[in-house]
Amino acid sequence: MITKESVFETLKNVVDPELGMDIVTLGMVREIAIVDENVRVVIALTSDKCPLGERIKGDAERLLKGLAGVRGVTIDLSVMTEDERNRLLQILKEKKQPSQLPEKLPKKSIKRLIAILSGKGGVGKSSVTAMLAVGLAEKGFKVGILDADITGPSIPKIFGVIEAPFVLEGKIIPPQSKKGIKIMSMNLLIPEEDAPVIWRGPLVSSAIKQFYMDVDWGELDYLLIDLPPGTSDAQLTVLQMIPVDGIIVVTSPQELAGMIVGKAVQMSKMLAVPILGVVENMSYVKCPNCNYDINLFGTSNGLTLAQKINTKFLGSLPIDPLLSKACDEGKIEGYDIKYFKPVVELLIK
Repeated sequence: MITKESVFETLKNVVDPELGMDIVTLGMVREIAIVDENVRVVIALTSDKCPLGERIKGDAERLLKGLAGVRGVTIDLSVMTEDERNRLLQILKEKKQPSQLPEKLPKKSIKRLIAILSGKGGVGKSSVTAMLAVGLAEKGFKVGILDADITGPSIPKIFGVIEAPFVLEGKIIPPQSKKGIKIMSMNLLIPEEDAPVIWRGPLVSSAIKQFYMDVDWGELDYLLIDLPPGTSDAQLTVLQMIPVDGIIVVTSPQELAGMIVGKAVQMSKMLAVPILGVVENMSYVKCPNCNYDINLFGTSNGLTLAQKINTKFLGSLPIDPLLSKACDEGKIEGYDIKYFKPVVELLIK
């Protein structure tokens, strides 16, 4: 005879790959119903865009179907409530995994916060962030960009935004691009755009928190956070303190880039932040004479990386001189993002 106890015991063998613990211990099993030897289980995920949700569902279904006496299995996925998430955090604290449990800042009136991460410099994170913002804005979404690259900001230059933010009733009002994208960046606060910002880690972290908390972002559908390369203070501040819903990983075909990006991926797993997908930038260049794709940096590895970390492959982007020109001239919103539109479509699904 099938019992709820036997179902619970079976589900203890289903492990959340990111948190490294079983879904029963984590409190993710919300409901179990048994009717005429048919088992229905509701599993609550930490995020509505959890890239490993289907994997967890498949593991649970496979194990329950092997349970003696089970005729049919239905697994429904849901999203944790705030109370359920707080209980999960308490469980992790008791298991002495403090690196996964920062005190998060409030989410404010922002529906989705997405960080764009690489680990390696020079792969085009900022241009990917800019194109994503433009693509979302063109679909009617309200979008903002938090430029978390404090010492090497480039977002204002890409958008041609030079207006400084101002303070109104104790809140910083960010300038907007031509398409209404709100932008906050250190380059909007310094006297000259080429003036260096020579700060140690604590100051960088403090500035990022201020850009999030003290800026009046208003109601946004998406706030994109453009992270600097590496896995240090800025990245930890964003992933630990800001309630990020997920990460987009930017890579390029070189094996070296893939190795360094892998470090950033491991950091996101340690901090239990879902990876929403992988974008491979500078994947190829089109010959202007024959339209043939030339792989300047070797064979594409984006799909392989995405499969390795169990997430979506959002697409490959070419090297396009017109994109470089648009970024240099601050005219990214006039650039035809035809290559990037599939990335936007996959992301918002």
